[in-house]
Parts: sequence; structure tokens; C-alpha cells
Amino acid sequence: MGTSEIMRSLIVFALLAVTFGVARAADWPVFGHDAGRSGVGSDQTLTPSNVAQLRVRWHVMLDAVADSAPIVAGDRLFQTDRNGTTYAIDAASGRIIWRFATKGPKITTSVPAYDVSSRMLYVPGVDGAIHKLEPATGRELRDQGFPVTITLAPQTEKDASSLNLANGYLYAQTSGYYGDATPYVGHVIAIRLRDGSKHVFNSLCSARHLLIEPQTCSAQRSGMWSRAGVVVDPDPSMDGRIYAATGNGPFDAAAGNFGDSILSLSGDASRLVGSLTPPNYDELEARDLDVGSSSPALLPRQPDSATPLLAVQGGKDRVLRLFDRAHMSGLGAPLQTLSLEGRLFAAPAVWTAADGATWVYIGLGDGVHAYRLITENRKSSLRTAWFASLPSGSQGSTAVVDNGIVFIATSGALVAFDAESGRRLWNSDALGAIHWESPVVADGSVYCSDESGALTAFSLAARSR
Repeated sequence: MGTSEIMRSLIVFALLAVTFGVARAADWPVFGHDAGRSGVGSDQTLTPSNVAQLRVRWHVMLDAVADSAPIVAGDRLFQTDRNGTTYAIDAASGRIIWRFATKGPKITTSVPAYDVSSRMLYVPGVDGAIHKLEPATGRELRDQGFPVTITLAPQTEKDASSLNLANGYLYAQTSGYYGDATPYVGHVIAIRLRDGSKHVFNSLCSARHLLIEPQTCSAQRSGMWSRAGVVVDPDPSMDGRIYAATGNGPFDAAAGNFGDSILSLSGDASRLVGSLTPPNYDELEARDLDVGSSSPALLPRQPDSATPLLAVQGGKDRVLRLFDRAHMSGLGAPLQTLSLEGRLFAAPAVWTAADGATWVYIGLGDGVHAYRLITENRKSSLRTAWFASLPSGSQGSTAVVDNGIVFIATSGALVAFDAESGRRLWNSDALGAIHWESPVVADGSVYCSDESGALTAFSLAARSR
């Protein structure tokens, strides 16, 4: 290695150490903030009393629409647009620091993931692969098995859902594209970070534990396209178990086909631990009512409940299911079902209040629906707590919670509510139309992209756009 290369390596190392060397509570390193996809931040800067002082700090136009959410690590945001280009953006100014582009036949709506322990950035592409980058420079690292292929059919299998990190693995899942043009088979991929080796769980033809050419499976579809993607159980008793939900496709457990099902897998995705399939699975498939339009949302342990480890999951069938994630016994009814006012496309947020109560927030086309978990006589159930209307939209956005404030984007607006009362605390009309975009909160600022191709930052210290 020459002198100039040594100096360059030292400079890069110094940048990484200064910018990304310490994991901060204010960061938002993966979609939903954490591997459990709680949607709850840990920053304390914004409060219900000062959130009304938020103003636009900056506004930057990307090269294409980023129909997703950014992540935040140190003083940078990272976001991937539909065309498979990932951007590093200065959190203070909105300046684009670098771009990493991939090439492929179609689009992605996935979200990058930042590994705090290794200080590496993992990003989706439109080339059917996951790439490993230096976050300071955007340089691709072709080591430890990366880039890793997650589909053999990028023309028909889409990297739709957000990436996740836990258990020494990087998690991804695949679906079909809009219009459901086959061949495609939804599958979960667990990539071991130390060497890039992978385990695959195919939701159809599940006896085959490798990436398959989808046309070689006799069953089709069962796309896995939820915003949250793979969800990791944070409870120590569950040994890093992961969860996913599937879309329309045939259900026949004996044949290894798990359409319209909620799946529980071992942390390396090598083994199906449990599943839950609604008894009306034939109707769901016939009417295009995907169970898997959202991922399971995990509730914190409820020590006074006969079912202490609960989860909720909703789909296009307008049903919210409360189920025991420790005992997923196959075909059958969950513990509780609630009728929703619309189809659920967003990721629920799960928040624990100061009094220990568990809350669940869901964004639908008409607004935000808040539920509180109640346990009586050791039986737990969800009860409607409040509803806040928003301008009508065909799909609801993912709500996030930070320091007792619920933030949600809707077409033309970013809105904040008190998490317990539902009282509107603040709103801004600085956003464009919203599809699957959703906000994140980090270091006293809120960031959200929109359908105009813009990414906007809001902070207490207002600065010019």
C-alpha cells in the first residue's frame, strides 16, 4: 500500500470514528427505530410543550422519489429512492454528501440499515442484491460475502420491505411488483454478517431452503411486502425469533405452502417455529385481501396476563388481530379481532407510557387510531382509546412515537398528537403527497420524504430551506 493510500485509509477511519464511532440514543438506525420495529424513538429533545415550535429546517430534492423512510446515524441521514440509489445527507444542512446507485429492471421501496457494532451500512438495490457500504464515503465493500443476492428473478421479485439487523444477521424479504405478475415466491432471507452466508425460508415450496427460480415452484405469489419487513423479538425468552407475514397465495401447511399467514421463524430463518393462518384463507386469496400487507407488531411482556407475549397484526381484510406469539398453533382464530375502518398498509407503533400501559397506534386512510391494552382477570384485550382524523387518503402512513408525541405524515401535512389524549399539538403543510413515506425522529428533528421527490427536515431551530 502506497503512502497516499495509507493516508486515505487513515482519513476514512478518522471520519468513521468521529461521525459513527458511538451509538447515540438520538439515532434512528433501522426502519421502526429498532429490530423489534416498535416505531418508538429514544430522543428526549422534543416534548409535548415545545413541539409546536417545529419549523422547516431544510428541504432537498432527490433524483427520484424515495417511497420509504430515511434512517439516521450520527450526523447523517441515509435513504434509498425507487430507482435503487442510496443517498447520504448531512443532517444539519440537507446537503447530499454521496450517492450509491444500483441498476436493475424495476424499483425498490426498501430502507437501508446501519449496523452500530460494525459501523457498516447495508443498502437495498434494484439489482436483486444487498450491498455493504462505508457510511462516511459510500464506497462499496466487497468482502465477507457481500454483495449478497436475495432474488434470482429481479424482474418479477421485488425487494419491497425494509432491511433489519439482529442476531448477527441482516434480514430481507421479497414480494412481487404492483400487478402481481408471476413468477414470484415471497421469501425471508437471513444473511450472516460475518461471511455473507444465508438461510432462506420460502413461503411457498418451503421444504426448499435455498433461493429458488420462482417458476420452479408449483405454487405462486405469497409476496412479503409489508413496510416493516422482518420483525425481531426483543424478549430474551424468545431466542431472537423473527416474524413475517405473507400475502395472497395458496395455503396448505402439509405441502409447505403458507399463503396469507403470519410466520414465526428461528433467528437464522432456517426453521419454522410457528404460524397463524385465518380460517377464511381461501376467501382472502380470492378477494385479494393480503394478510401480509403489514408485519406483526410486538407488544412488551405483560406479566399479569395469561398470555404475556402478545402481538398485533392487520391486513387488507380490515381486521386487526391480537395473538399469542409464543404459541402460534397453525390454522385458527387469534385471541381477539377488531374491525378496522380501512385496509392496513402501515406499520403499527407500540409505545409504553410512563404508567406502564401499552399503546398501539395505527395509521389508516382516515387518520390515526390509538388502542390501549387492558388486562383483566389475566385476560388481555385491545380497546379503542382515541381517533384523530386526517385528510382522507387511499392508504394510511406509518405513525412513530417519540417522548409522548405521535408523528404521522399525510398528503400535504406532517402532524403531531399527544400520545395519550390524541390532542393535536402541531402540524405543518410543508410536505407533498404521501404514499408509503413515513417520518423519523432523531436529535430533536423530524425527517420525512414525499411523492414530489423531496426530503424535508423540521427542527426547533428554524433555518431557511
